[in-house]
Amino acid sequence: MKQDFTLHQYRVFLKVAELGSMTRTANALAIPQPSVSRSISRIESALRVKLIERNRNGISLTAAGERFRAHVREALRHFDLATIAASQDQSEVSGEVRFAAPESTAGVIFRPLVYRFQDLYPRAKIRVMTSASVHIPSLLDNNIVDIGIVADTHPAPAGNAETLCRESFYLIGSATAPETAAKTISLKRAAALPLILNAMQGGFRARIDEAFQRKGLAPRVIAEIDANEPLLDLVLDQAGFSILPFSAIARRDRINQFSCARIVSPGISRSLRLIQTTQQPLTAIGRETARLVRQIISEQSEIARWQLIAGKSVRV
Repeated sequence: MKQDFTLHQYRVFLKVAELGSMTRTANALAIPQPSVSRSISRIESALRVKLIERNRNGISLTAAGERFRAHVREALRHFDLATIAASQDQSEVSGEVRFAAPESTAGVIFRPLVYRFQDLYPRAKIRVMTSASVHIPSLLDNNIVDIGIVADTHPAPAGNAETLCRESFYLIGSATAPETAAKTISLKRAAALPLILNAMQGGFRARIDEAFQRKGLAPRVIAEIDANEPLLDLVLDQAGFSILPFSAIARRDRINQFSCARIVSPGISRSLRLIQTTQQPLTAIGRETARLVRQIISEQSEIARWQLIAGKSVRV
């Protein structure tokens, strides 16, 4: 049966799914709370299926709701692409943009970014590169890249930094490891396990070390490696465990190979910021790339377990 839902209804549904609350959705979208409830009710009535259920913690999606959300998100993505294609002559957008991101973030966003860029701007070129977050400010300051994603675990370059999301750190083990079978694990319990940690100084490793020090813990570090891929290979070999953001294993070809438990008591986290070079004004293709990065970060937030922080800009 054909159903004619409005884009507004789609966006309301996605925001309810994201925030888990009718009231928070109303506040976020600046619409009355009864309007939110009516939009959800009309969709459910038209589909003759329950999409959400209320519980003590707020609102969660049913299995049907999860399936519906995946398709709604994709439908809105295509609508946005169609709107852009109709509103400007893509053939006139040209030039080159250079973009850098940390290894874990790049593994999630580079592939969709390159595909979407090629679809929208066939006459333009994008260069993407991975780098340790601590080195990306230097790439921006020296005009080697135009746009970068950096973490708040170290000083950022001069300019405007837009906070995109926050990500928690997890104890990463092989898929069959019982130690990472639960949703969470205390920092004290993690400290007693054989750990293989990222050796890169000045980045998130400092935040991990600080968390252990504050609790007076001496972690059992058996190896240190300054790149995530060989580190994760050792985890797969069951040589030990690592502490990384979930995005490090979120690639679809790896996610089923690992298990993970979020570090708690205390938790460890970092924020990711979008920063552009201050050496020269950002070109039109640079601005469009920044927009695509924001869009893809939002779309991939559930997969990478990023907590979105929309529209928060700070001067650094």
